[in-house]
Amino acid sequence: MDSDTAPQTIDEPSAGGHGGIDWQACFHAVRERLWIVILCAILGAVAATAYLTNQRQQFQARSVLFIEQEQSRVLDKVQGLGQDQILSLDMINTVVDLIRSYPFAQRVAARLNLQKDPRFLAGLLEKPPGEFTSDDAAAYLSQSVTVSYRPRTRLIDIFITQANGTLATDLANAYAEEYLRYGIDRRADANRVANQFLLDEEIRLRKEVRHAEEAMQSFRERERASSLENMEQGAETKVAEITKNLNELENRLVQLDSDLKAASASPNDVDALMRLPSVAAQPKVVEANQVLADAERQFTLLKQTFRAKHPAYIAAQTQIDALRRNRDQLLRDVVSLLRGERDRFQAQHDDLKKAKEAQQTQLVAYTGKSVEYNDLKRAVETATAMHNNIRQRLAEIDVTKGMSDSQVRIHERAIGAAPLRASAVKIYLLGVLGGLAAGLATALGLHFLDRSIKTIDQAEEIAGLPVVSAIPRKSKTKGRSLDVISEREGVVAEGFRSLRTSLAMASHKEERRTFLFTSAQPAEGKTFCSTNFAATLSQQGFKTLLIDADLRRPMVSRVFFNENRRPGFTEVLMGEKDLADAVIATDIPDLFVLTAGSRVANPAEILATPRMREILAEALLTFDRVVIDTAPALAVSDSLLLAPHVDVTCLVLRSFKTPRKTFARALKALTDIHCQPAGVVLNFLPSGLGTYYYYSGRYYGSYGEKGVYGT
Repeated sequence: MDSDTAPQTIDEPSAGGHGGIDWQACFHAVRERLWIVILCAILGAVAATAYLTNQRQQFQARSVLFIEQEQSRVLDKVQGLGQDQILSLDMINTVVDLIRSYPFAQRVAARLNLQKDPRFLAGLLEKPPGEFTSDDAAAYLSQSVTVSYRPRTRLIDIFITQANGTLATDLANAYAEEYLRYGIDRRADANRVANQFLLDEEIRLRKEVRHAEEAMQSFRERERASSLENMEQGAETKVAEITKNLNELENRLVQLDSDLKAASASPNDVDALMRLPSVAAQPKVVEANQVLADAERQFTLLKQTFRAKHPAYIAAQTQIDALRRNRDQLLRDVVSLLRGERDRFQAQHDDLKKAKEAQQTQLVAYTGKSVEYNDLKRAVETATAMHNNIRQRLAEIDVTKGMSDSQVRIHERAIGAAPLRASAVKIYLLGVLGGLAAGLATALGLHFLDRSIKTIDQAEEIAGLPVVSAIPRKSKTKGRSLDVISEREGVVAEGFRSLRTSLAMASHKEERRTFLFTSAQPAEGKTFCSTNFAATLSQQGFKTLLIDADLRRPMVSRVFFNENRRPGFTEVLMGEKDLADAVIATDIPDLFVLTAGSRVANPAEILATPRMREILAEALLTFDRVVIDTAPALAVSDSLLLAPHVDVTCLVLRSFKTPRKTFARALKALTDIHCQPAGVVLNFLPSGLGTYYYYSGRYYGSYGEKGVYGT
């Protein structure tokens, strides 16, 4: 058993191999299903032919509307619709949608009385002519109208398609004329509304101006509004000044509280008391410090003249000591001084706070009056401005004069209808291209739905093992054939010689003598591979024994003898025959076969006996190499029972047939019993044009087509 590669987790790769889309795989998928693409293209051509055959002759007429550029009008100002908006893309698209709408078709159908026009009814077979209403005519007419806007222009094209050319021309002109009538009706209605609106607004605004002015005058008389701004400004100034003083007092109180707490904690510590800002700022303390400092300066000068025992020196020293004691006594009483000062500041703070509240109350009163005053003032200004604007509109221009002309006119009338000839080449081209697209989509869809293994790269990526050989597929493949004998110079024989080199002649491994071939599922070519591989070993000069261990569906005997010869492997396993008596020589030199023999009901139990190991040991005494063909690994457990007894296990998979997950499960079943295959044989790989893709980087797909180099 070959175990140089440890079992590994097997993951199914994505469709693209390494992520993304494998365009080369898509190309070959289309090549393989080219008949689908061709069939769809033919069907597309047939559909195009049917379309051209059944198409009725149609005529198309065109009229053109032009949106003129002119000055703004009074109605535009009233409705908020300026010239720049009319010429905007949104406005033109609105005109286009209006003309192609069903209500507009109703206007045209009613004006032309189309429900009684025989030309219009000639192509309509849904109802008898007498039962055809104007609504029916409008519904059919709206389907035959196409309206489009020419980009970067002010032109709108109206196309009418009918079976009658004269009718198409009449309808195209009728549509253009009807839009002009529609504009006139709309402007006439707007004219009446605008006149009435302006008059009503002028009367209403005149009353509003009068009421606003009366309210303003009443407020001035009641509140003396002429000095309201000054009173409000003065109140704001006083509030700001009081707030500033109040903040200073609050800071002073905070400092006093802090110093009072420190002085109360150490009333006898003169140095600590002197460091407190509030203590040092006390007038009595400042005065005592000043007197002491003056005495000390005088004493300093005196020391330069007298000695220490001089009466003047002693008197000065005594005076300084007395002043210092007085200052210290004053500092010891400083707590009471600080408390008195704090009470005084607190009283001032309370007074300022009351004054601030009074000023704020006054300011709020002024502000409330100011809000009312400003509202009245704005009301007067707004009403006056709107009234003046309306009066200016009435005085500038007569509204009816501004609506006398239309901004839209007919730029080009329809003078005839041209026949619509569908381009046969274009229709055929669209049909064929559509068929090709459908064929390509179908081929690629089938490719992505096909989860079978197709290339060497895919097999190695799934298995994590090397592909020891890729066996090409001939154009006419026989199910069970010895290609290495019948076509020794062909690519199939060369593939098996590559397999022989990879498995049996590896110099970096000890001698390998027993080989087992299995597959994931039936019909993957394991018997084909095992028989041809055994033949290549005999061609190399090895005395080879081929054992058919597939006791359920034996095929080896039919390949060599075209019949199931007995006795065979079953009889040897059960001890009914000796190995030497059951082995059969073939027509190929050095190749011997042990057929499957008789059918048994319990193949797995027979293969699980120790007799299997004894048979292999006995065979290796006589033969150089032993090749075993066994059952599929997932179908039954026979292969899993035999694999531990051989040197090399080879897993066969069939290109374009073996599903990826099925192959992965078979490989996992072998690795679970600690029997890692030596490699994978990719069987029936496509040959001919495009072979290089399926062989990936190994370009031996057509290498031996014109001759074999060596044997």
